[in-house]
Amino acid sequence: MFHFIVSLLFYILVPQHDFHTSWMNLTFNEKNNQFEVSWRTDTEHLEGVLTSFSGMEIKLENTSIEDHKVLLNNYIDKNTSLLFNQQMQLLEIDVVEVTFAEVVVHFKPIKYKRKLKSVTVASTLLQLVFPNQINMVQVNYKGKMYSMLLGGSKTVEEVFLD
Repeated sequence: MFHFIVSLLFYILVPQHDFHTSWMNLTFNEKNNQFEVSWRTDTEHLEGVLTSFSGMEIKLENTSIEDHKVLLNNYIDKNTSLLFNQQMQLLEIDVVEVTFAEVVVHFKPIKYKRKLKSVTVASTLLQLVFPNQINMVQVNYKGKMYSMLLGGSKTVEEVFLD
């Protein structure tokens, strides 16, 4: 009986949903007046999403990632927008690193010389296939860090910088 009660409690307390996260980082380089932008996510989840998006079986490997850069760029363009002071910014893929566990997408630097007052991100990355997806965004600007958490029905957030 004790074993049954412990098993039941364990079943009730253990989360029953699949939880996924991705992380986008925007770091301002003051010397060059540009943002260095990267996005990290799980390899297997990105493969599943790209397979669904393209209708073809996609396997991501470091040796074949160049074959999928256009597809990946189209997917990111369709599911993400980035605005600085209400002006759309281009996220253009520069380098993609793939390991068994993780994909890191490095975007070409975004030059920005004006004073930054707000950053707006809209993201539905991975959410069509993984509804419990949480997309974290971190903005590092002039020594301060700002964070956003997007997921579920919350797909857009704006942060105002001091």
